[in-house]
Parts: sequence; structure tokens; C-alpha cells
Amino acid sequence: MAALNRATKANYVVHDRIQAETTDREDHTFCGIMFPVKCKSILPIDHVIINSVAVRGALGPLTVWVTKNESLNGEIPMTKKSWRKIYEKTHRPSRVGYKELDFSENPIILRPGQVKGIYIHSTRRGDEAIVYDNKVKQKTHDDSFITILPGRAHVSEKVFGAIPIWGWGSAWRDNREFVGQINYGAVYKLWNPAESLSFGENFRSAARCLLMCQRRSESPFAKLPDECIYYILNMCRWDWVNDTSDEMRRSQKQARRLARQRMEEEADHLLNDAAAEGGVAGASDGVADVEDEDEDEFMEEDSNVSDEDSDGSESAASEEYAWGDHVSARDALVFNVEDSEESEDDVEFDREEWRHQSRFQHRGSLLGRSFLRARAHIFDVLNGGAHQGENV
Repeated sequence: MAALNRATKANYVVHDRIQAETTDREDHTFCGIMFPVKCKSILPIDHVIINSVAVRGALGPLTVWVTKNESLNGEIPMTKKSWRKIYEKTHRPSRVGYKELDFSENPIILRPGQVKGIYIHSTRRGDEAIVYDNKVKQKTHDDSFITILPGRAHVSEKVFGAIPIWGWGSAWRDNREFVGQINYGAVYKLWNPAESLSFGENFRSAARCLLMCQRRSESPFAKLPDECIYYILNMCRWDWVNDTSDEMRRSQKQARRLARQRMEEEADHLLNDAAAEGGVAGASDGVADVEDEDEDEFMEEDSNVSDEDSDGSESAASEEYAWGDHVSARDALVFNVEDSEESEDDVEFDREEWRHQSRFQHRGSLLGRSFLRARAHIFDVLNGGAHQGENV
């Protein structure tokens, strides 16, 4: 019966007090820090559970907030109604060591690919409550399970307040990094046929080998039904056959490259086959014009991204207030999770690959639109304009 009712996730939490600790340059101290955290999908995990964060500074009356919903489209809303409070307590100053803020009774749960915002704030008077740093890298912290991204510092003594402690200007500063620790555990997926591709190459090879043995009549495994083989694999952890997170990350990166290459090849074949059927040179020219138009659109956006990367601040100014990296409370916190499955070394030393991935993701939607318009154009030529004016 157990073999027929296999579990889909572990009934335990890998709690080795997995600790994500950031760099600490003590660049600044102020009232609060807001930052995104992403759960990575490199390993076959069902979810991670964040039980506490640790900060240092003069502290005082502290609260911890988390976004109610997953942050979509690379933005975290700044309105209080989009957040929920999970911790509130007053702490004595801890200027050297980190002070843990334990919210294990109301933990933050993140599933693979999800991003949520965390906001830590103190209502203590003055500007020494919480230590944070200036942004230095694309990622504040990066490991096999989570990525911590740069965020936004708060210089108001009021939670989500729009007025800074000196009474004028903006209460938020972009391009700031969380300083401290995040303590979390992970719950792994258990092997099932539908989840096989989320496991490493060594594990998949072991599963194939076991099933091949079961198909041989001379093997003792031949006496077992498929369900028993599945149950054996279900009870094995993902790393029992020497798969590593680095190897799985490289394998997934290669798979994304191959997928991109296949999409580009299919696009070429589609256009070439359509043109060959009716000798529609005019259609090809039309497609080229469409792609050139889309390429210009992308290059313009990509140029804006480059400018933002170079000066380290957002160029868009709020109608309410914006100066340097000081931004309005009405502006959403924008973050970039491109290649968040990659290691920090890839981000730092493989910048061109990052930009190509970004370009590919952008062009994915453009190619889709180009195919529809190209098909309509080809039909127009082949059918004597019968499709002209059709909304595609």
C-alpha cells in the first residue's frame, strides 16, 4: 500500500541552521531596510522556510514585514496593505554582534522561483537603529537555495513612512544592501516519475539503471512491480548518488542554452519554409522589417538598462520626489532576478552571457509576435491579399 501512495515531499526539514550571512562594511545606519529574497530552483526542493533574521545596530522597537503575495514582474509594492507583519519586539542595542529576530511561529515560506520582499524597521528616534551597506554586487548573498538581492533603505521613523527624519525630501534610498543573517531550512521533493527531471544526472542515471535491471528476467529486481521500484527511488535523497548543486546548475544552464538554440533554429526553419513555398520575397522583407523594428525597440530598452547599471541608480524620477538614489514611497522597489540561478562568479565574470540571456527572454515575446505577423504577411502574398486587414 505504501508503494502505491508515495509521498511527494519530505516530512522533515533540513534544518542544519542554514545561515545566509551577508558582507558587513557598516556603510550606514538608519531606520529600516527592505530587500527581495528569491528561492532558487536548482535543487529538487519543495520550499524553504525562513525562521529568523538577524541584524545589528541601536535596534529598539523592531518589526519585520513580508509581502503578502509573490512579487511579480520584478517589482515589490511599497503600500502597507501589500505587506503583513510577522514580528514585533523591542531589543536592546547590539552594535557589534547580530541580534536574532525569531519569527518561527509565523515563518516565511518560499517555493522554487518565488520572490518575496522582507522589510525590517525600527521606530527608535535617530539614525542608528539598523546597519546596512551600499550596493556593491548584483546579489547581496547567493547560495544553492536562496538569493538575496539589493533593496531599499528607509530613513523614516514611521513604518512605511514617506517623511524622513529631517522632515524634507524622500524617505527611501535605492541600491542598498541588507546586513545580517537569514536562518532557514529546506524541504526537499521526493522522487516521483513526474519529478524526475528536477533531479540530477547521476540520480536519473541510477533510476534508469534500476528500471533496466527490473526489465531483465535474470535480475532479482524482475520480481518487483514498477510501484516498488518507484518507492525505492522515492526514499532516496537527491544527493545520495553524488549529484552536487554546482553540477546541476551547470546542467540547467546548458539546457537553457540548447532551448534557446532550438527556438532560434525553429524560427529560421519556419521563415525559410514559408518563403520557399511561394517564393515570397516580399514576405521575407516584411518579416525583416518587423524584426528590425522589434530589434530597435529592444536595443533602446537595453541601452536604458546599461545606463542604469553604469550609474547604479534608477533613471526614472517620481513626480512626488526624486534626487539621486532617493525615491518616492509611491515608487515600487524594482529588482532584477536575471540569471538568479547562476553563481556570483557567473554574474561577475560572464556579463555578456547575462546580457544575452536577458536579450533572449525579451525577444521570446517579440519572436512570437513576429511569427504571427510574418504568417499573415505570407498568407496575404499567397492568397492575393485575402487576409489583408485581419487582426492577428
